[in-house]
Amino acid sequence: MRVKALLELIGCEVDLTHFSMLHEEESYESYDLIAIAHGTPLDIAQLLIAQVSKDNFLLLAPKADNNEQLAAFSALNKLIPNAVVIYPFFVNKEISSLLESILELGSDFILQLPTVLLVDHVPERLEKLEKSLLGAHIPTLSATSFNEALEQANKQQFDLLLCDFSLPDGSGLEVFAKIKRSQPQCRCLLFTSKPNQVSMIEAIRQGVEDVLVKPLDENVLLQSLHKLWQTELLKRHNTELVERLQDTVDALIEKDSLLRVIYKHTPDAIMLFERSGKIIEANDACSRLFSLAPKDFQGRSVFELLDGPSITQIKEKITTLNQNRQFSCDLYLPQKDGSGIPLVGSFNEIDHHGEIALAVIFKNVTHLKQKEELLLEAKDMLEEQVRARTCQLEQAKDLAEAANHSKSEFLANMSHELRTPMHSILSFARFGLDKLSKGDFSTDKLLKYLTRIESSGERLLSLLNNLLDLSKLDVGKFPFNPQAHNLSNIIKTAIEDVAGTAMEKEIEIIYMPPKSPMITYCDEEQINQLLRNILGNALKFSCPLSRITLTLVSADEYVIIEVIDSGMGIPEDELEHVFSKFVQSSKTNNGSGGTGLGLALCREFVLLHKGEITAHNNDLGGTTIKVRLPIKTAVN
Repeated sequence: MRVKALLELIGCEVDLTHFSMLHEEESYESYDLIAIAHGTPLDIAQLLIAQVSKDNFLLLAPKADNNEQLAAFSALNKLIPNAVVIYPFFVNKEISSLLESILELGSDFILQLPTVLLVDHVPERLEKLEKSLLGAHIPTLSATSFNEALEQANKQQFDLLLCDFSLPDGSGLEVFAKIKRSQPQCRCLLFTSKPNQVSMIEAIRQGVEDVLVKPLDENVLLQSLHKLWQTELLKRHNTELVERLQDTVDALIEKDSLLRVIYKHTPDAIMLFERSGKIIEANDACSRLFSLAPKDFQGRSVFELLDGPSITQIKEKITTLNQNRQFSCDLYLPQKDGSGIPLVGSFNEIDHHGEIALAVIFKNVTHLKQKEELLLEAKDMLEEQVRARTCQLEQAKDLAEAANHSKSEFLANMSHELRTPMHSILSFARFGLDKLSKGDFSTDKLLKYLTRIESSGERLLSLLNNLLDLSKLDVGKFPFNPQAHNLSNIIKTAIEDVAGTAMEKEIEIIYMPPKSPMITYCDEEQINQLLRNILGNALKFSCPLSRITLTLVSADEYVIIEVIDSGMGIPEDELEHVFSKFVQSSKTNNGSGGTGLGLALCREFVLLHKGEITAHNNDLGGTTIKVRLPIKTAVN
């Protein structure tokens, strides 16, 4: 009986059958676990083994003081050697763990068990009962007096109260009555050694479910708790179902009311009619469309309202309804003045109080006819737009061809730019190898060759870096990490980076920083590279012993950087194109060389910062590059 109660507590359905009631013609394959108690004849056990393919057998061993029963059980155990044996001295916790293991109840198994408040003034009995409940995996709180029970009830919610009827400072009924006020869902079991002292009528009136007699049998206790908890779960489930049913009914009523409102006030004409054509119901929009009062639809047929071809078409569609039970057709509503209204009817077969009927939505398509006329009138306009678009495409083609030509020029120039430093590297490397092979270890000459190789390598590396940076910017993978920086410090760093080139050409770079720091939210590395490229171009195309001037000012929410040189300048018609990827100024292309990638990179860096970069010729005969950056950069 104890095993049966524990199985029920973990949510199993249990059948308890005497071995004399087992029959060979019955099937026991559907059971997940078969428990055989000691004393069951071997032939009955063999019958079960023959019918069940699973290995889930449980044997209940007898007490150790009965040798005859032990001998019989030993034979039974040999017959089912793989069975799990439960001995009488096993506690509830051990048995529950074995049952969960046999039934393969994993960590995801969720069983709803009650929380029990156990109240008894005898510590030994309280400890024994608490151990029994905890062994069955039932969460248990304990108290030894009336006041302690109330304190536990104030601290935590629980489902069942298991209480001794007689306590030193009150009775179990008083405890239950007090707790019921704050926890109305709590249910109660009382236990007493003198059942005649307990007024069953009073206990039932206060809601007590049952009265158990001490000393409490563990199996009786677990079965009573299981029965009471299953009743409570069923009650809660029924309450939840009633609430959900009420919510569903309320939702359906609300939905029906909403549909009735929509049906009545929708601007589309909706009509219900029988297959014979008799009108069942029509909304207000139907009254406006057919110029009839709502009462005038009663007893009339929908076929009386439309012209002959429309009626014939509807009847044919009704007799040949497809599997979707719906169809659409063009209709015509004649008017008293001889004109008519073109309609489109969308028909659906419906169940109206057990009878087949149809619902139709009439759409007035007069406006569509008007739009058709407008479309015809717009035909000539569209043809003109097509011609204009064709002209634009031709212009775009010319621009694409020009871009392709620029790209070809760029590739030719790039090939030259790549070949020149590579040729220099190879040539001076061969010179050095030749000298070494002849035993000439002149330090000056080798230093000269290595210096030339280093210079050409740096030039080649710079060119390749520009190409890689431009490629990253094209695909949107260039790192962009804006932070607050003093823009004046970035400018000073850029000037220091090109100071060597400026000294070689004896060009003076003039920069007067503003009096107060100019903090800008930007990517320091990108702005530094931007300024290096602009200063590098200015140094490349400026004459020796000249000057390059940098200015930094703020205007509203922007900062403006200008780099002013006195070089060769840029033709006016090329000022807007020098920032393109495959375009180079005709002056620099013919004179000082270069790939034209520097300013293209500059433009991409500025666009990342949501700024602008422009070029114009100045009064000194050179070029002024103007960079306009927002103080706070918006990060995408």
